[in-house]
Amino acid sequence: MTRLDAPERVLAEPGPPGRPTRQGRNARTGMSKYRLRRLLALGLLVALLLAAAVFGGRAALLHAARFRVSQIVVTGATQVDPGLVRAASGIELGEPLLAVRADEVRQRLAAIPLLATVEVARDWPGTARLTVTERTPVALASSATGPALVDSTGLPYQIAPKPAPRLPRLAADRVAPDDPATEAGLAVLAALSPEVRDKLQVVEADGPGEVTLRLAGGKQVRWGSPDASARKAAVLAVLLSQPGTVYDVTAPDLPTIRR
Repeated sequence: MTRLDAPERVLAEPGPPGRPTRQGRNARTGMSKYRLRRLLALGLLVALLLAAAVFGGRAALLHAARFRVSQIVVTGATQVDPGLVRAASGIELGEPLLAVRADEVRQRLAAIPLLATVEVARDWPGTARLTVTERTPVALASSATGPALVDSTGLPYQIAPKPAPRLPRLAADRVAPDDPATEAGLAVLAALSPEVRDKLQVVEADGPGEVTLRLAGGKQVRWGSPDASARKAAVLAVLLSQPGTVYDVTAPDLPTIRR
């Protein structure tokens, strides 16, 4: 009888010690992909839940009666009627407080010349709060319709009332916030002591380095540029105690008086 040999068994050769077999690596790769898919699905679910919560919260703020504008509070208005500020803001009672847009409100209120800055805040659940800063005049500027009030930025923002307030006149070719001569004249004006400012009648700004002050009694002060204005102001206070008509502080370490 012919003896059939038993079929040979092919055994997988063991890999090097400490190195996983191909089957082990495949199993671990499958588990990693499974965990990654679970994490991605969980992240997507959380994102959807958050989006739903945000959308639902926004919808509640837009439509719930409790979160509608019930009052408009104006603070900081002393020269401007607060009622005018409320009306010009464009905010309406009963509209959703969330719908109040600060940029749009500030743009509307910019039409009121006396207002320098406006801050808009939502005070939940139903208050729109407007905090305004009014312009303060520091000088007068000539215009075709009469003296105009000028603030510290150099802006002629409105025609002065009659009688005009007791303020020095700023004389420059073009009184404007971006004008170098205007900036120089206002810088000098800000540096003066109250005693000198009380006697001041005209600030002549012929250029950024050519400022001249005209005081009561026909006295003239040659100031020059706004550089070293604090030093010049201190020297001028001493010089004015001496008789003279022209006081030159363009070089504060070498001042002169012409009688």
